[in-house]
This record gives sequence, C-alpha cells and structure tokens, in this order.
Amino acid sequence: MTAIVFDVDGTLLRFDRPYREIVAGAIETVRGDAPAAWLDAYEEAFFESFLAFESEPVERAFGRIDGCSDPEPYATALLEAEIEALSPPDGVHDDLERLTAETDAGLGVLTNGVRDWQLAKLRAFDLEDYFDAAVASYKVGVHKPATEPYRALEERLPARRYVMVGDSDDDIDGAAQAGWTPYRYDGGGFGDLPAAAEVDQ
Repeated sequence: MTAIVFDVDGTLLRFDRPYREIVAGAIETVRGDAPAAWLDAYEEAFFESFLAFESEPVERAFGRIDGCSDPEPYATALLEAEIEALSPPDGVHDDLERLTAETDAGLGVLTNGVRDWQLAKLRAFDLEDYFDAAVASYKVGVHKPATEPYRALEERLPARRYVMVGDSDDDIDGAAQAGWTPYRYDGGGFGDLPAAAEVDQ
C-alpha cells in the first residue's frame, strides 16, 4: 500500500492574506484595535514558545504581551480569524474522494503545528474525515524537516511507500531525508495525483 500524506497550511488550506494581518484582525476583534507593539510582541513570544514546544503556545504568547491579562479570548479569536482567512483548493473534496476510492492509498496528514488547532481547521472545511492518520510535529517534539514526524506517521499508517504532498522546503527536504517520495504542491488542485507521484492504482 502507498500512503499519500498532506501538509496542512499552504497545501490543504491556504491563507488569503499575510499572517500578520490575521493576527491583527483577531486582536482588534477583542480589544478594538491592534497596536503594532502587540503584534511584534505576539510574534516574538509565539515563536519562542512554539520552538520550545511549550503547551498552548498561542495562549502563552498572548499572555506574555504587556497589558494582556486574559489571553484566552485572543486565542479563540485567532483560531476563528485563521479559519475565516483560509480556503481549500478548488475541487479538493472530489480529489480526496477519488484518491480514496480509486487507489489503494491510505491518506494522512503531517503538519508542523499543534494537533488540536490544525485538526480544527481541517474540520471547519469538512476535510478531517478523509484521513486515516494525522501527526502534528508538536506532539512529536520536533518539527519538519526532521525525520521524527515522518516516522511517527509511519507508525500510525503502515504502508510500503509514502508520498509527501507539501508546499515548503521543510516538507520536501524532510520527505527526502525520510526516504519518502516528495511531491511539491504548486498551488493548484490535486487532480494529477496519483499519477504524478507514481502511486499504484
């Protein structure tokens, strides 16, 4: 069996605006404005927390902003703002249904992110149920392109061969290092899979 594994952000779902604008919109929803100092502080604190694999990195990042006494509403607003700014590629449901029906491939998700957060975004677009396994780097304790997230996916979705569909160098380089077949997503649909990835039909 060949497993086809998809990245989330930039592949299964794409933002329609710069991420800083999304964060600004979330902050403004809660407090009425979005000071540049808050945006800068959030960005710095989030990546510090994210790279350290601290629990609830979004809430922690907002909690470290001077003047933010209650980070939870901001975290909730940011997830809602991300979902509002995301969209899947045209025809993605048809493509995933075809891959499920016409090949022997199991479908998986491998994402750099917090599992519950990423699954919530997939769920918002009725995508979660297409996948037999989902691995988030945050659970593994190391991000792509390290091979550990790929090995974790292999444990959850045993297969003879793996194809990684992603838009970033981390996706492609990590897949190659893990011995997977990398397939760089170019922003269209997934209509040329499985042939382009030489998946058995």
